[in-house]
Amino acid sequence: MEIDESVEFFNAYLDSEYAAAVAARTEPDEVLDERTATLETFMHAAPGTIMSPAVGRGRGWTAERLEKAARTVNEVARRNLFLVVEYKHSDWHSLFAGYVSGPTPLTTGSYGQLLYACEIDGLPKIIAEFFPEILEPAPPMKWSYAQGAQIGVLSKPKAIRALSEPTFAEHQQDWEAIQNSAP
Repeated sequence: MEIDESVEFFNAYLDSEYAAAVAARTEPDEVLDERTATLETFMHAAPGTIMSPAVGRGRGWTAERLEKAARTVNEVARRNLFLVVEYKHSDWHSLFAGYVSGPTPLTTGSYGQLLYACEIDGLPKIIAEFFPEILEPAPPMKWSYAQGAQIGVLSKPKAIRALSEPTFAEHQQDWEAIQNSAP
């Protein structure tokens, strides 16, 4: 997988994640189950780890409860993909970091997630998820492990694709610093 393919992969994942988030507020269980299953195809759990999408709704919601939840669909936004960075990793070989925004209209200008992906059996898969440490000053951004593989220390970036700039000042500074670390 090359960096441009990883950009396409992360964007496809974010499209699927958004479809599942909308379905969680508007669709019956069967549709939500399909969207969740599609979302899971983007993920790979390394041995001894868990990689699972957070859908945000249990099963068995009544039509009335869904109708009420549908009124909140405007509180969901497709995450922005800010940056993709390729690293060489001792265990994962070519490892791609996708810096993405938060999932609401108010958080699409700031970091909300750091995803790591690589090829597994010839297919791109997300293998780890991290969240920003919002109480720690940035730059550099501090990230907390959420699920999946433990990534550890990374080498200098092999390649970088800047896609859109965060609007939150500290995250914008981090975004710029990462680009300045380009080979």
